[in-house]
Amino acid sequence: MIKAGIHHDDILVVDRSLEPRHGKIVIAAVEGQLTVKRLNRGKGKTMLMPENDDYPPIVIDDDNDMTIWGVVTNVIHPV
Repeated sequence: MIKAGIHHDDILVVDRSLEPRHGKIVIAAVEGQLTVKRLNRGKGKTMLMPENDDYPPIVIDDDNDMTIWGVVTNVIHPV
């Protein structure tokens, strides 16, 4: 998530009470693996978009086991 200003060892503050909306950065469990991605909903598709060119988007369909755990509200960079 380099392009979103989230780097290795950063601490993410996540609000589980917020509704995950298009364009928000979320914590999601996909097939049992946690990931941080930007939620992209449109044209009948749901995708989890990376903010790093080294990773591909994750297309979510009915065959995927995916749960959104919460919406990232703040990033804390260690000193």
